[in-house]
Amino acid sequence: MGWKETLAVWLGLEEKRVAPARGALPFVATSSDARPVASDWSTDKAITEGLKSSTWVYTACRRISTALASVPLVVQRRQGDEWEPDPGHPLQALLDRPNPFMSRQDMLERWALHLELGGNALWHKVLVGGKPVELWPLAPDGIKPIPSRLGFISGYEWRQGSDQKTLDAGEVLHWQFVDPSTPYWGLSPLKAAAQAVDTDLAAVKWNRAVLANDGKPPLAVFLSDQLDPTQQELAARFIQGQIDGNSVRKALVLGGASKAQPLSMNAAELDWLEGRRMSREEIGAVFGVPPMLMVAGQDVTYANLDASKRILWEDTVVPLLDDLCQGLGMGLLPHWGAERTHRIVADLSGVTALQENMKDRAEAAKILVEAGFPINAVNQRLGLGFAPVDGGDVPRQPVLPAQAPPGTKALPPMQSKGVRQRKDRGDPPESVTERLARLDKWIAEARPRISELLLEQGSAAASAYASGQPWEPELSLDDWQALLEALHVAVIESEGGIGYAELLKVITSSGGGGTFDVLADGVVEWIDEHVGDMVKGITDTSKTALRAEIKAGVEAGESEAEIAKRIRVLSDEWSDWRADRIARTEVGSAFGAAHDQAARQIGVPMVKTWVATGDDRTRDEHAGMDGETVELDDSFSNGAGTAPHGVNCRCVTTYEEKGR
Repeated sequence: MGWKETLAVWLGLEEKRVAPARGALPFVATSSDARPVASDWSTDKAITEGLKSSTWVYTACRRISTALASVPLVVQRRQGDEWEPDPGHPLQALLDRPNPFMSRQDMLERWALHLELGGNALWHKVLVGGKPVELWPLAPDGIKPIPSRLGFISGYEWRQGSDQKTLDAGEVLHWQFVDPSTPYWGLSPLKAAAQAVDTDLAAVKWNRAVLANDGKPPLAVFLSDQLDPTQQELAARFIQGQIDGNSVRKALVLGGASKAQPLSMNAAELDWLEGRRMSREEIGAVFGVPPMLMVAGQDVTYANLDASKRILWEDTVVPLLDDLCQGLGMGLLPHWGAERTHRIVADLSGVTALQENMKDRAEAAKILVEAGFPINAVNQRLGLGFAPVDGGDVPRQPVLPAQAPPGTKALPPMQSKGVRQRKDRGDPPESVTERLARLDKWIAEARPRISELLLEQGSAAASAYASGQPWEPELSLDDWQALLEALHVAVIESEGGIGYAELLKVITSSGGGGTFDVLADGVVEWIDEHVGDMVKGITDTSKTALRAEIKAGVEAGESEAEIAKRIRVLSDEWSDWRADRIARTEVGSAFGAAHDQAARQIGVPMVKTWVATGDDRTRDEHAGMDGETVELDDSFSNGAGTAPHGVNCRCVTTYEEKGR
């Protein structure tokens, strides 16, 4: 038996019973065979005296458990050399909802807390037909592993009150922090930190005494020599009975005392604060939580806080997630015979602390692509996480540095705001006709991709409804997010560059310079906000329309198959007129944003003018605004910041230097 198989059986994650290979030496003594292994550590006691008593233990455990539980677990299927999500696999549904009363987050938080406090985390698999249908956490103090000569662990003894049962090893998932002295039961980090916790709790009690009695006995009472031993003992008991938490600042009156002297203690004896700080750092080190994350104070800055969060994830949470996923894979995938075809991974894409500055990586990507490197290779090398693009494996023609028009001074955008002189007006700005022609080309390119996504989602929704499954999840927000982001970035990069170059033609040497930056904050913010709104709007519209069709079908007494056909017919219709409408609206919005951002990046005071197309498709309201000019930061009379504005609008906004 190989080491992986041996470890699987050792951890109770493999159902098969395989005898050791001939000549293999036993890993542990076999004298305890068939007798449950007892532990000298109590998880319940760790919870009571550690988690519920120590602020540092609670903070450290809470940091780890909430971070770990926030990460989705994903079932992936091997496709050649790649791994792809398999959302339809039954195991994915089990991981998302382990049992009727607990969510994935509930289970994972409890998993992490049991492991950190007790050194062991155990789950019970409820098997039906040989496959797990529910997962339940087991209290570590109520279960004991049963060693076996052949398989390390033959089962687990479970006790709860007067109830007792022996669970087969194949019914239990068991994770542990390795204790070198035994392979059967894990070592709790809290056990290693016990003395630091006790010291800290003592410091807390001392602090309470400080608050109650000023940190010292209030008086030293010197008794008269005339008192005999019996009288001195009575006087001492009387004094001790009065000097307690309720006697703060109260004087004592004792007959026969010759004098009373206040007492004080030196600074070293009262320096409990430093002791607590040392306890915090020691406990944090044991649990793998940087001290900066366990307290908020004057030493905390955004820089070191971000660094501490990254350390917590990289050094503690991610390794724990790896352990979790490996244990789940070894213990659950064999039930479907999917050990070689599937795996369980943690989706870390949403963890902010693990993401390097996206803007910095995007800027590096832009430089590499402009230098001639293939887009897909750059995407993979920098780990941007985007899907490969068609044609992205072919290097682009290197982009040479843009040459500013004669007489201009190349300065970073928005750097110089001094007086600018106008250049010769012999170079007119780009004509509206040329801009509209480019707009139509972009619409023609975007329409089939939007149409394809509408058809794909409609078909998936119809299939889900026909099979009795929820159809709303098929209208994926992520698909629209990816498509619209790619569309807007491409349009704004292209059109913004054109608009920027045209504006430079009428700016003199005191003007801006350089090239249009599609990664500027203003551009990124606009795309994020606009795409987010549009994705929700498109999806909500689809859901509303499909619900109406389903309702009409139900009221007409149609079967599920007939209603599914309704959904497909509607999505077919959408792939025509609705795809065109979305394409025109989104491309038009990107065109307007591109020229607006180009004007802002020029770096001189600008004004903008509404130009109506003037054909029979122009709205009366927009035609009446033709020629309206406002400041760059102001809105037009209809409330729009730029043109185009609204569905299918084909008006444009032109820009020129203020006072020209």
